[in-house]
Amino acid sequence: MSAFRDLHAEFAGADAQVLGVSMDDLDTQKKFAESLSAPFPLLADPEGTAASAYGVVMQSQSGARYASRVTFVIGKDGKVQAVFEGKDALDPAGALNACRGPAR
Repeated sequence: MSAFRDLHAEFAGADAQVLGVSMDDLDTQKKFAESLSAPFPLLADPEGTAASAYGVVMQSQSGARYASRVTFVIGKDGKVQAVFEGKDALDPAGALNACRGPAR
């Protein structure tokens, strides 16, 4: 998330809004946002409603549910334009390029 924080101005320049979502509760999410000095909203999804809708809910061997780290680029039309998983989900370069759209 710190890499997205560091490129926040570039995302804003691409007319994009960064949002972070996790299955942490609201208090945990608030503390994380403060520690990160996040210039964008971090949303709490403790029931996993959003994570389930996007198909990213996982279950550990102990039975604990969590959301895998995935970055979605969603267009102004509400459709998913690009998906980045694994290490690519943590690197904002692909998402930023997708937000900028095709070269003009």
